[in-house]
Amino acid sequence: MKIKDIVKRISLNEQVSLEQRIYIEKLSKHNSIIWTWPKKANSLRRYGKQNSDGINGLIQNLGLDGLETENHFDLKNDDLADWFCGSPDWVRRS
Repeated sequence: MKIKDIVKRISLNEQVSLEQRIYIEKLSKHNSIIWTWPKKANSLRRYGKQNSDGINGLIQNLGLDGLETENHFDLKNDDLADWFCGSPDWVRRS
């Protein structure tokens, strides 16, 4: 409940302390579900709720980066392995 409250406040652009952000960051390194929650919350805060029928809604629901065009994968200039380098360990092992 504590984690969900913090994540909800992030999505509503309400104040969250540094200690609370660190707490979620530590937990997210060990739990793939918790890892997606702050990413979804930040996406909701920045872009609002996206249409669930479109690709932006899918990206937002999965908690992925990519609503900004600079985060889109470019087949000609990007290496797929490098593109996933910022992912948590459980994604890189896949």
